Amino acid sequence: MLAIVPTPLGNLEDMTPRALRALREAAAVYCEDTRRTRALMSHFGISTPLLRYNEHDERDNRRILERLAAGENLALVSDGGLPCISDPGRRLVSWASRQGTPVTVLPGPSAAAAAVAGSGLPGDSYVFLGFLPRGQGKQKNILQETAVLCRTMVIYESPYRVVELLATAEEVLGPKTQACVARELSKIHEEWLRGTLAEVRATLGQRAQILGEFVVVLHPEEAPEHA
Repeated sequence: MLAIVPTPLGNLEDMTPRALRALREAAAVYCEDTRRTRALMSHFGISTPLLRYNEHDERDNRRILERLAAGENLALVSDGGLPCISDPGRRLVSWASRQGTPVTVLPGPSAAAAAVAGSGLPGDSYVFLGFLPRGQGKQKNILQETAVLCRTMVIYESPYRVVELLATAEEVLGPKTQACVARELSKIHEEWLRGTLAEVRATLGQRAQILGEFVVVLHPEEAPEHA
């Protein structure tokens, strides 16, 4: 069986007993970065063999599939959050399913869901866009197409491009678009910025240095007078 195991976004207290058991009982744990995952496992006293997984390396995928076909129980983690959601794992899950290997997913931390829940924006239906393409033209097209749905949209972005992304979104969606930017979720320096898109962009744009991981949550409609 292949177990997709979520790991904390930053706060180790978010690791569940079930996730810890899955890591302990697996024949091996596959991860993005062995240094980061080893620190997590060492913290909880887990000694399961740890191996790096490169989703784009066919040899890696083949080796894992062979182990699964032989009946081994393996676990897959990412650097933080749920694998396969803007993190490696999708191809492995697809191939494992095709060869008849059982795949189970443990519920747990997800930056997208956490950001929507804390944004104050409609969360009954939202569109997860992950990391947008680098090209501004492609970004504009995606934002325009998504805005037509009138649904909350969720975007991941790096600290180096978040202000530029907000400026592009403001140009496409308008300055009064409802916005929330969540930075460093679950970590010591967690921060939430809420307001109109213009207000949030201006606040971040004034900073001399921007650090951390960002989740941008937008809703194309202006805020109602009585939310």
